[in-house]
This record gives sequence, structure tokens and C-alpha cells, in this order.
Amino acid sequence: MTVKQAAQQARTAYKAHASELFDFLLFQVIVRLIPLTPCLFLLTPNLKMLSLLSVPLFLLLVPFVREKTAAALQSALEGGPLFSREYLGTEGYWRSVGNGLKKGFLLLLWAAPFIGVTIWGYRVLFGKSVVGKTDVFSVMSALSGLGGGDVVRGMIYAMLIYMATLLPFCFGLAFHSGDRHARALGDRSLIRGQRKGILGAWLRSLLTVVPFAAVAGFTGGRYMLSVVKALNTISGKGLSIPKPGAGLYVILAAFVVLLLPLIPLKSLITAAKVRGIREEKEHAA
Repeated sequence: MTVKQAAQQARTAYKAHASELFDFLLFQVIVRLIPLTPCLFLLTPNLKMLSLLSVPLFLLLVPFVREKTAAALQSALEGGPLFSREYLGTEGYWRSVGNGLKKGFLLLLWAAPFIGVTIWGYRVLFGKSVVGKTDVFSVMSALSGLGGGDVVRGMIYAMLIYMATLLPFCFGLAFHSGDRHARALGDRSLIRGQRKGILGAWLRSLLTVVPFAAVAGFTGGRYMLSVVKALNTISGKGLSIPKPGAGLYVILAAFVVLLLPLIPLKSLITAAKVRGIREEKEHAA
């Protein structure tokens, strides 16, 4: 099955289960909000450390539900329900959690460049200032040098370099995107030697993100212009970064309206590709 055929099959299944999308998405959102409930402890100074419970709660819940979601997507592709109470069963719970932890560890390795640069940048920008190294004017001088004497150009180059550190993580997401679907079909060997096709399906699925990315990019670009203005008007009192303001709400609204409803379609494309690989192997046998 080609990537184009997988995308077509995914669109067909998506349209056929339009009436179930709300229940499916609501369940997915609730599952991801549950691990965040311990963050409410941040409101009480003496109980802040209990907010760390979000981490084990996430690891014990989300990986299991993702495995069940893969089974639901495969069900939808073969004409079954997209959302069913049967998917809430605890069968294979610990196996699913183990698979999730393994994949999470691998993705952390893929994300190592981004995490490392982020920690370094946080220490430079928000840590204790060291005159001549991490104070505001030293940072501005470094950006100016990066941009060939232009602070704004230097900041753009720095942002591009920072975003480039995300590329290995994105590749890791694409590389492992077919794993859970292969397990849902009961054959982990399906993806062996088929990574290239699955990578193509994952890239094709990114088209569902384009509408949201366009709105977020435009809104974020306007905010960055205000940051540039702040850089140009820096004074001895330091740098005052403007608040995102209404732009943040625009991006959140775009996420709910333009991205969230298309997340099942995005996942269905990869699911259809893995299913197509199995069908091809069955025909070949």
C-alpha cells in the first residue's frame, strides 16, 4: 500500500466515524488532563512537591491508553467502532505501560540535543547573571556577533539553531510512529524493513497540522516582532519582554478548532499504512 492509498483509506474511515469523534476526542483529552491534577498542589506552598506525582501518574495512564487508542484506530479501519467501552478494559495493562516507558526512554535520547540546549539557555537567560558572560548586555553582544553586528539577525539565527535541535526528536517520533499499530495488529515484526514507508506516512500526516501551524506561525510572528522592538529599545534597566497577550488565546482557539479534530485523522494515516503492510505480507504468503 502506498502512502497516498493509506491517506485515502484514513480519510474514508475518518468520515465514516464522524459521529464518534467527539466521544473519542473527549476521552483522549480527559486522559491527558488526569495526570495534571497533582499540579493543583502548586497553589499551596507547603505541598508543592506533591505536584511531582504528575510524572508517575502520566507514565501509568497515558501509555496504556495510547495502546488502546491504536487498537481503536485499527478497529475503525476495518469497519468497527472508533470508540467503545471495551477499550477501557485492563487487559495487557502492564505490558502497555512497559512499552510506553521503553518508547519514552528512546524519545528522550532523540530529544537530548533539544533538552540540553534548553537547559543551557534557561540558565543563561533566567539563572544568576554573571557579568561579562550571562548578563543582559553580554547576551546581546553575543547575539550581535552571531548576526554579524545585527542583534535582530543574531536572534533569528539563534532561534533557527534552537529549532534545529528539535529535528532529531521529530525524526524519532516518525521512526517509532508505527510501533503501537504493529502491536495492535498482533505482529511487531510488521515494521521491520518498512520504516521508510512509515516515515512517509508520518510526513504525509503532517498536512493535518498545516492549518493550525499557519495560524500559530502568523500569531507567533507578530509577537516576535514586538520582542524585536523590545530588543531595539533596550535600556540600562535591562530587557523587558512583552507578554503574549491576546495572541496566546488565538493560538489556543486554533488548537481546539483547527488541530484537535484532525488528530484522529493524523493517527489514522500511520495506522492505515501499517495495516497495509500486513495485508501485503498476507497476500505474499
